[in-house]
Amino acid sequence: MASSRPFGNIRKLPSGRYQARYWHLGKQVPADTTFATKADARAWLATMETDLFSGRHVDPSSGRERFGVFAERWLESRDLRPRTLDTYASQLAHILEEFEAVELRKITPSAVRAWHGRLSKSGLHANTVAKVYRLFRTMLDTAVDDGLLRTNPVHIKGAAVELSIERPMLDWDDIERIADAIHPRFRTLVWVGATSGLRYGELTGLTRRHVDIDDRSLRVDQALSFVKGQGPTLGPPKSAAAHRTVVIPSGVTEMLAAHIEEYVADEPDALVFTSVKESPLVNRYFAPYWKKALKAASLDDTIRFHDLRHHAGTSAATAGASLREIMARMGHASSDASLRYLKASARRDAEIAEAMEQRMAEDRRR
Repeated sequence: MASSRPFGNIRKLPSGRYQARYWHLGKQVPADTTFATKADARAWLATMETDLFSGRHVDPSSGRERFGVFAERWLESRDLRPRTLDTYASQLAHILEEFEAVELRKITPSAVRAWHGRLSKSGLHANTVAKVYRLFRTMLDTAVDDGLLRTNPVHIKGAAVELSIERPMLDWDDIERIADAIHPRFRTLVWVGATSGLRYGELTGLTRRHVDIDDRSLRVDQALSFVKGQGPTLGPPKSAAAHRTVVIPSGVTEMLAAHIEEYVADEPDALVFTSVKESPLVNRYFAPYWKKALKAASLDDTIRFHDLRHHAGTSAATAGASLREIMARMGHASSDASLRYLKASARRDAEIAEAMEQRMAEDRRR
């Protein structure tokens, strides 16, 4: 019985090494390297044949594109908000330092591990290193999906996991002290941030038309950010889930109404929260006022404005809001971020139970 025709062909080169080739889509495809033995060449051809039948075939000539060129193309193909684009560009710089001129196919797991080791010792925060690693992995996942790579060489176990950082837990007394210490123009901003849970850019992107005093509600459909080369820019909020309407307490609504009356122009598109000079309230302008207020209130200077958002989420949880309700109020696209507020609520419940236990013990002693 005649044997089947072998897949591909192998020839010995004058150097003594072996070259392997096979036919695919009407053209001969050579291996991108030569082999020390004929057995190695046969093994490579067997792998290519298996990949063709399984649908996982990648042309060896693919992946010759340099990573820097691929990365630029990858960024251009994404519909990213300006601030996200700036963040990615900043993170990408740490990858380009090592791999910009390297062909995709020549990025190996060992090279990635060595790069990650150096990055981890560079002084960057561990969570920043995790973010940079995740971006690298995501980009090369796309290269695999596009048929440029057979497998993704960026796969270090645990490298994408960020450390959980415990943020300061503010209480209502802390909020009041900050609000009383800050410049009067920003007092209402502090209270609205602490009760609505809106992100800083969502708060500073609010206009008159987004505020309904009668319904005590704020409608989020844009956010303010600072874009390099453009300055303060209004754009869409962080995600589709961030488009939402949030109700705030009556007392804060009254405060907001008074703020609008005193500080906000009559036009529907007039920004609600602006600088002392009535310009868009970008964070770099507001930050010194925040720091000064913390110092005047004798509070930890590591407290961030974003901690007001955490306070609002935890307050919603302790008030009995469900996970779905917290997600809707905070504008979370997934449950992961919202769950931490329920966990904080559970910790607070444990503290209450402990206080009850102490009270019971005191009563027994009396």
